Amino acid sequence: MTGFDTTFDPQPPAATKTSGLAITSLIFSLIVCCPIATIIGPLLGIGALVRIGGNPALKGRGLAFAAIIMGVVFTVAQGWGGYQMWQVMKPVLEGPNAALTAGFAGDTAALKAEFHGAGATASDAEVTAFIDELRSRYGAYQSCRHDQTAAGPTGAYGDPVIPFPYILTFDSGEVHAEAEYVFAEQGIGWIKKWGSITVFDPDLGDLAYPPSGDDGNGSDETDDADTDDEAESAPDDDADTDDQADSDPDAGDGD
Repeated sequence: MTGFDTTFDPQPPAATKTSGLAITSLIFSLIVCCPIATIIGPLLGIGALVRIGGNPALKGRGLAFAAIIMGVVFTVAQGWGGYQMWQVMKPVLEGPNAALTAGFAGDTAALKAEFHGAGATASDAEVTAFIDELRSRYGAYQSCRHDQTAAGPTGAYGDPVIPFPYILTFDSGEVHAEAEYVFAEQGIGWIKKWGSITVFDPDLGDLAYPPSGDDGNGSDETDDADTDDEAESAPDDDADTDDQADSDPDAGDGD
C-alpha cells in the first residue's frame, strides 16, 4: 500500500431529456386541419429518431414513432377525403357540358348516360327534339361554365338534389340555364348525375330536358280521376231511377 490512498468516485450517469424535435413532430402530426402539417410531422419524426439514436442523452423515440404513424395515417385520410370531394364537385363545376357535347354530336346514348331518372329513360326522339331545338335557336354548342353572377344554388345544404346556375355558349351567343344535380337517392345511395336541364329564354320560351310530365304517371292519374268521376256519378243516376219509380207506384198497373 502506498502512501497515497486515492479513491475515484464513479461518474454520475448523464441526465437524459426528451427530444424537442420529437415533441415538435408529434404536434405537427396532430394538426389535422392543415394537410401540410401532417406531412411535416412524419419528416420531423424521422429526423428525431436519427438524432436520438446518436445521442444517449436524448429520449423520445416513442413520440417520434407516434408522430410518424399518425402523420402518415392522417395524410392518407385527408388525401382520400379530398379525392372523394373532388369527384363530387368536379361535375358540378363543369356543368352538363359532357351531356350537351354528346347530344350535339348525335350520341343520344351518351347524353342519357349523364342523367338519372326520366332523363336517362327518355326516348331518342325526345333527346333529338331537345338538341334540334337548341341548334335551331342558338346554333352549335360550344361550352358551359358556372354562372358566377347568379344567386347560387337554391337548394339547402344536404339536399339530395340541388339546382346550379350555368351559362351555355352557342354560336349565336350565351344563354342562361339551370341544371339539377342528383347527389344521392334514398335507398340507392350516391348517384352523382344530372336530373334535368332548363334553358331560360324569355323571348322564345324556356326549354327543358327531360320533358315535363314524362314520368308515365300523368295520363294514368288523369284516367283514374275520370273513372272515379264516372263512378261517383253512376249512383246518382240509379237514385234518380228509384225516385221516379217510388213517385209513380201505379205506373205498371193496367188501371
